[in-house]
Amino acid sequence: MKPLFNLSVRHLIWTILLGVLLYQPGQGQNLVPNPSFEDINICAEFSQPCSPSAWFYLSRKLTTGYFPRYPSATGERHLQIVAVSRETENRQYWETMLLCPLQAGERYGVSIKIAAPAGEMELSDKCPNLRDIGVWFTNKFVFVEGDSLLQPRSYLSFAGATPKDLKNGWFEVRKEFTPVTRATILVVGNFNRMANEDILEQREWSDATIEVLVDDIAVIPLKGGVCAGAQIVKDSLYAITWRHSEKWPPNDVVVETSGPPGKKDSPVLAPPALVVSPGAPAPGAPGSPVGSVPKTDTIVIPSIQFDFDKYMMQNPDTLQRYKSLLTRAGIKRIQVVGFTDDTGSEAYNLELSQKRAREIARLLAAKFGLQPAMISAEGRGISTVYPTKVENRRVEIYIFH
Repeated sequence: MKPLFNLSVRHLIWTILLGVLLYQPGQGQNLVPNPSFEDINICAEFSQPCSPSAWFYLSRKLTTGYFPRYPSATGERHLQIVAVSRETENRQYWETMLLCPLQAGERYGVSIKIAAPAGEMELSDKCPNLRDIGVWFTNKFVFVEGDSLLQPRSYLSFAGATPKDLKNGWFEVRKEFTPVTRATILVVGNFNRMANEDILEQREWSDATIEVLVDDIAVIPLKGGVCAGAQIVKDSLYAITWRHSEKWPPNDVVVETSGPPGKKDSPVLAPPALVVSPGAPAPGAPGSPVGSVPKTDTIVIPSIQFDFDKYMMQNPDTLQRYKSLLTRAGIKRIQVVGFTDDTGSEAYNLELSQKRAREIARLLAAKFGLQPAMISAEGRGISTVYPTKVENRRVEIYIFH
């Protein structure tokens, strides 16, 4: 994806840092971006499902736990976290950058809605064990190859909190805390110091995993206060389209390392360059409210491929897999965007990409009874985003609700 804004990364980093340092008194606000996981969701990975905007799965190897089968606390989306597993000592975690850094010595309220699966599609009527979920505030993102085990010395546990039964299978827990250091990153998951096997044995748990569903996370300063750089941080987070492992480092994220020279350390996600995905208006652009993120809910299906120099689908059954997404109620429009590899001239490939987009648009209308007028087709010519030619010969479908 090409940047729509020609801004230097260094200039943007200093802009963000300056903004978040200017802390001004005012109305209390939730410091968690996309707290209910419902906001615009565009990503550029070839083989990974989109994870929620502004959120990152700890593992760079794969992304799991964002395919809701159960009713959410609010809206239609939530996280599903493997908190304990019999098959591995590791666990699953999600992380994001706070819109404003936590201020040492200030009081904050933290709330989270949680639920537990009871079957394939049903929620339990009992609250999950509160020791299985917590939040950790730190100063750098954590990225690893696979699932990991995080057991920091200090984190916010909800053990001892009184859960509120929301009567829909979900429970809300709240706590207050005072940070002793300034923190910018929130990580959610199970930080219990006990080993997985010990937890399962102690509870006489027969299933292979203990899973916790998470929705509506809030971190709110109790004295109020809004940070001047919050919107800049939010827009920058939402603009990151590479949020998984397909390509690393992402094309729109600055990855630095910390620690003494010569010492290998975890990558740190610096404030990202402003890159806007196709179909997503730039903040402040026509059609997008100034200073806000568009509320369009978009799903990207980048797995439709073509043979060399062809515009007929290589794998026509792929579309059937997404029938429920392409035909569900509330769809306003569908955008089909075609691409080619870099063999041949730009003019020829632009025409070929247009043919590919028009062919998929035709198939969508024919297969699923969609109105042709709601489907637009666009060719963007040569793509070099992916490492192989076959991956770049593709069509992406954007479904706007």
